[in-house]
Amino acid sequence: MKVLVTGATGFLGSRVAAVARGQGHSVRALLRSGSDLTGLSLPPECIFTADVRDPRSLRGAARGIDAVIHCAAITSSAATNLEESRATNAGGTSNLIEEALRSGNPRWIQISTMSAHPGSTSVYGRTKLEADEIVRASPLAWTILRPSIIYGPGNRGMIAKTVRTARKLPIMPVIGSGMERVRPVYVDDVARAALACIANSATIGKTYMIGGKEEFTLNDFFRRLTQAYGIGRPLVHLPIPVALLIARILGRLSGNPPLTVDNVLGVMEARDVDIESAIAGFGFDPISLERGLAMTVSQSSRPSAH
Repeated sequence: MKVLVTGATGFLGSRVAAVARGQGHSVRALLRSGSDLTGLSLPPECIFTADVRDPRSLRGAARGIDAVIHCAAITSSAATNLEESRATNAGGTSNLIEEALRSGNPRWIQISTMSAHPGSTSVYGRTKLEADEIVRASPLAWTILRPSIIYGPGNRGMIAKTVRTARKLPIMPVIGSGMERVRPVYVDDVARAALACIANSATIGKTYMIGGKEEFTLNDFFRRLTQAYGIGRPLVHLPIPVALLIARILGRLSGNPPLTVDNVLGVMEARDVDIESAIAGFGFDPISLERGLAMTVSQSSRPSAH
C-alpha cells in the first residue's frame, strides 16, 4: 500500500516509516522543513515537506495515498504551550483530514496517547483528545491508537531523556510514590500495531489502548531501565508538588527540559492500559520488557554510520 507517515523524523514516526518499508509498503514521509533526516532512509521523491498548521503547504500530500498514519504532534516531552500544541495537535489534524478528503478517502490511523481522556489536565492530553474528537467526527475510515509509555533505541523520546538525566545525577528521581501501574511498549510494537490496523476493516471506528506485554509499577520499571543501561542509581521519590515546581522552573529555563509539567500531570492522572481489546481486535502481540530493553540498549550502543 501507499502510506503517508506524518512526523516521519520523530521517535515513533521514523520507526513507523522503517517498519512499513520493511513490510513492503511504499512510504511517503511528511516532515517539516529543516527536519533532521538521520534515521530516515528514503529517496528525495518520497519526502513531502510541509507544516500541518499550514493547509496550503499540505496540498498534494495525500494524493494517491491509501492510508495515513498520523504521528505528528507536540508531545509531553517538550515544554508545553497550549496555543502551539492546540494549533499542531488539533488544528494540524483538522488540516490534514481536509487534505486527505480532498485527495480521496484514505484509511486513517490516528496515533494518540493514553493521556487523551476527559479527566486529563495536561496540555498534551487535552489537545490530543481534541484531535481524536476531530478524527471521530470525520467521514474517514479511522482507527485511534493510544500508546502507553513508548521506549526504544536512539536518543529521542522520553525514556532516552530519562536515561541521560540519570547518568548525570547520583540518583534516579521518580515522580510521586512510584506505585502507579504502567505498561511500557516497545516502539516497533506501536508501529506494527498501526500497520496491522490498516488492512483490518474490523478495526475501523475503534479506539485501542496499546501497551507492552507486562504491567509494572513505575518504581519497578525504572529499576529495570537503569539496570538494563548499567546505571546503578537509587530511586528517590519527588512529592508531586515538588516535582511540579521543578518542572515549571525547568520549563522557564529550557524549551526541552528533562522534566515537564505534562510529565508530572501524566503520572498523577495515569490510567490502566488494557490491551485485551487490541489483542482480540487485530492480534496485537507485544514483546516483553526484558526483550525490548535488551534490543534498545544493544541498538543504542551501535556506532553511528554518520
